[in-house]
Amino acid sequence: MDRRAVYGPRDGTVLSQQSQHRSDDILDGDIDEVLQAKRADGKFWKNLREQDLPIRVHQILHQIGFYGVYRCGRIQYDCHLITALVERWRSETHSFHFHVGEATITLQDVQVIWGLPIDGEPVSGTDLERTSVQWQEYCMQDIGFAPEEGVLKGSRLQVKAIISHISCVHITPDTPHLTVV
Repeated sequence: MDRRAVYGPRDGTVLSQQSQHRSDDILDGDIDEVLQAKRADGKFWKNLREQDLPIRVHQILHQIGFYGVYRCGRIQYDCHLITALVERWRSETHSFHFHVGEATITLQDVQVIWGLPIDGEPVSGTDLERTSVQWQEYCMQDIGFAPEEGVLKGSRLQVKAIISHISCVHITPDTPHLTVV
């Protein structure tokens, strides 16, 4: 039996980019590798595991809607599953194409799985208009410390700067709210 008939699209007109898709190479027998995910959050989660977060930090995580993510902790990636999903993802329809039908991930799914708020202003984004000094001032105002210029890359702050700051802060009942945040 032709593998393309089993694994390829039933209707070639829907998936117009099939010739550039990873699954086309797999069907031809050209790719059999597992994708590897790159992560930079290991030290961050290790640091959180090694210290008990004060109740005030838990309260703030609840208030800003990130307590569900904290409770889940560091998720172990299943590289085989990620590879299989990448092979089934179709950018033409923004959905996964399985033998039993299509599946689309929605913001509501993210809300249910992670407990993250999905309404309102976005939490992050790229801001190319601020200088490093302006980002340092912004960090001081909103998170209570000004990172060194070397750990800022555009609007991104390296996780090691956050870990370094967190490890130096000892929160007591008298610690000011801005320091806790």
